Amino acid sequence: VQKHLTPGKALYFSHGFGITFNDQTGIIPPADVDVFLVAPKGSGTSLRRMFLQGRGLNSSYAIYQDATGRAFERVVALGIAIGSGYLFETDFKKEVYSDLTGERGTLMGAIQGIFAAQFEVLRKKGHSPSEAFNETVEELTQSLMPLVAENGMDWMYANCSTTAQRGALDWWKKFRDATMPVFTELYESVAEGKEAARSVESNSKADYREKLEEELKELRDSELWQAGKTVRSLRPENQSPVGQASNTYVAKKFTEAVK
Repeated sequence: VQKHLTPGKALYFSHGFGITFNDQTGIIPPADVDVFLVAPKGSGTSLRRMFLQGRGLNSSYAIYQDATGRAFERVVALGIAIGSGYLFETDFKKEVYSDLTGERGTLMGAIQGIFAAQFEVLRKKGHSPSEAFNETVEELTQSLMPLVAENGMDWMYANCSTTAQRGALDWWKKFRDATMPVFTELYESVAEGKEAARSVESNSKADYREKLEEELKELRDSELWQAGKTVRSLRPENQSPVGQASNTYVAKKFTEAVK
């Protein structure tokens, strides 16, 4: 790439990682090119699907280097071109700090930890895998989160049953207080470059793929996600009319088989 970065060209990033942690990545752009980012807030799979639908994800943008005086024009044009829902300004450090915190936190790491903890408690208390999964994951993803996405969590609190409302109001601050130290530790680990070092180091090992597959297999083979695989297969949209009629029977047999 470097040999093609002649004066006046632009170097575009979709993540602040390479520039922010250039002591680890070795990415140091020449001074005579524009350097900026447009970072879509979602997975590549979602970005592509929505782009083909004529929609887009919200994106952050940042300018690291404006050699031509046209970096702002270029970054906005790029953000529009990829179909961003709307663009909001940040800088390279804030983008990567918030992104890595989110991935390890509520977007992936923390939510998996919460799923696993609740599922395991329900299983230990005698609930079937089907019941535990439905009350932990399926109801959240299929019923509640679409409503949160549309209206916000405040709306959910105002429009749920009174029993759910009272319990949620009583317990959310306990969960906040219990997890705040973990999120603080996480953010500091990101800001200090520890998470970047961990990623670079592990991805650079010769046996990286083999070790990664072992970790992913452990997750995939867990009772939580094996239950999820079965529950997803029983959704009405995944069934023929005959299959829909037999869902109750299949779910009952699934519960009996894994008790």
